[in-house]
Amino acid sequence: MMNKLTSVVCLGSALALSACGAPEQEDGAELAQQSARLTTASSQGCDYEATTVQITTSPPQYNVVITRTGGASCTLTTGASQVVQTVPLSAPGTVSLSGSSLGLAVGFVMKNGWSGSAAYVYAVRAVDPTTLSTTRNGDIYCDYNTGSISTGSLGISSSGTNLSVSGTKACKIGGRSGTYWYGTFTDFFTTTTPPVLGVI
Repeated sequence: MMNKLTSVVCLGSALALSACGAPEQEDGAELAQQSARLTTASSQGCDYEATTVQITTSPPQYNVVITRTGGASCTLTTGASQVVQTVPLSAPGTVSLSGSSLGLAVGFVMKNGWSGSAAYVYAVRAVDPTTLSTTRNGDIYCDYNTGSISTGSLGISSSGTNLSVSGTKACKIGGRSGTYWYGTFTDFFTTTTPPVLGVI
């Protein structure tokens, strides 16, 4: 059972790969391709890109933006964009973007408030590919006052319905310590069922 759970986390969290036995250094071009895969996705015939834009400097604020970039069979307006989240004080972590015929899933680590001591959470959003509006929030939190989420990534199942999330943390989740966290949202785009979370 432990081997199975470890495999899930190793596949889901790019930053945990070295701890799972992958090489610690990779070719720059390969890293760039991995980054592109994380921040681009397709849904309903169109391609999309996630970017982070700083909008103010004092205090610092950042927008996570989804932009429709085209696609061979895309009939929707290319270049349309929408702010998914405004993040205070610290730039969000690497944005993960995944798509299926049901919609787009966006994930990133962000500071959860304007206080300097506010914890970091893993923000998860469902985005309608036609309107680019956010249709669901599903943030992953640490237990109160135990620390923060450090990293995270996400991916949609081959069926296009379930969403897997995973990453690293410096806190407790569900009263459990451990370096790695993981979870699954069942029927992510069509329900508000909370994720089932685990810790290793």
